[in-house]
Amino acid sequence: MNIAICDDNLLDRELIVDLLECYFFNKSISYSIDQYENGDNLIYEIEDGHPYDIVILDIFMGKLLGIEVAKNLRKLKFNGEIIFLTASSDFAVDSYDVNAGGYILKPISYNKLKKVIDKITLKLGTNSYCVRQRSNFLLIPYNEIVYIESNNSKCILHRNNGEKYNIYKKLNKIESELNDSRFLRSHQSYLVNMDYIIEAGNQFQLSTGDAVLIRQRHVKEIRNQYLKYNEKHNTHMASISN
Repeated sequence: MNIAICDDNLLDRELIVDLLECYFFNKSISYSIDQYENGDNLIYEIEDGHPYDIVILDIFMGKLLGIEVAKNLRKLKFNGEIIFLTASSDFAVDSYDVNAGGYILKPISYNKLKKVIDKITLKLGTNSYCVRQRSNFLLIPYNEIVYIESNNSKCILHRNNGEKYNIYKKLNKIESELNDSRFLRSHQSYLVNMDYIIEAGNQFQLSTGDAVLIRQRHVKEIRNQYLKYNEKHNTHMASISN
């Protein structure tokens, strides 16, 4: 999960980072956090295509209010979650105009933050990947990503509903952004979601009918990575059912 914190108060930003790190550690959710001290820089980054699942905005910041930052983000077709932080409830009504996912009054506490993030992670399916399609941003839950393949100057994300999305990044970059144990780099050109693998031979056969290449020089090692993941996953599912 990719998160941006935008607050002109360094101490407040650091407190939020500490609380989020505690939250995601307890939930075993992978995450990344970027900090911004003003809204302009955040807007520029998102305009350039930097993906965020959640943006946390302080209402009162320098020359540009958090509400105005949020409006600009929505104009850019940013469809991630927006959370407002403030010492006053005066802007609570305005937050609905930008479809805010939460409104937290300062002083910030772990329980206040947890309540809002719990709601958002449930809505997003815990983890999602942001794909830019022309002027729109699309959040794709990790559990809907079947595999990603490198194809010349782009990568192609294959979704479980049959949709395909072009991503103009290197596969190494996408792999680092996903940073999730379910994804296995089976080949220099393929990153596969192991939850969709049904057979591990010279290739991985997937439940969607697709086949994903395995790097033959390391085929035994790669298959063992899958088998270990599959064993761990099955053990976890069995413990839940009991």
